[in-house]
Amino acid sequence: MIKLAVSACLLGKNVRYDGGHKFVNLTEYFNPDTYQLIGICPEVEMGMPIPRDPIQIINDDNHISLTQVKNNKVDYSEQMKRWFHENNHDFNQYAGYILKSKSPSCGNQTTPHFLASQELFLADGFFVCLLKIHYPYVAIIDENSLDNPKSLYEFTNKLKKTLP
Repeated sequence: MIKLAVSACLLGKNVRYDGGHKFVNLTEYFNPDTYQLIGICPEVEMGMPIPRDPIQIINDDNHISLTQVKNNKVDYSEQMKRWFHENNHDFNQYAGYILKSKSPSCGNQTTPHFLASQELFLADGFFVCLLKIHYPYVAIIDENSLDNPKSLYEFTNKLKKTLP
């Protein structure tokens, strides 16, 4: 079985900041006889409640912070880093990641980065930044890219290269 980590909200788990989910039928793309889909939610797993206040990425001269939207002095960056490092041994068991687009944690080149309240550009979420630092060759795709044949092909091809 090929293990894929999946944003838990995409599997229908009510883990989003608003208490909801964003279910996607991933069996249309990944045969359950071949792939084991394992839900992860970095925000919940690092200790944030459900529901919770929305968070965002503040990018100050390429130094990123994970903060509350309504009060950017509430900073979860160190908490996320600590959780990541405490669980780092678990992340290498996955051949790839299917993550929620635009998420401040899980977005893959789709997460808005802000300076004060002004959106600067789209880039990686905080968890994805950590993943790419520690696992630079890991296969990552978001749910919106699954319908793009080229993106899906590149993802599955990258998966095959990481298998023993």
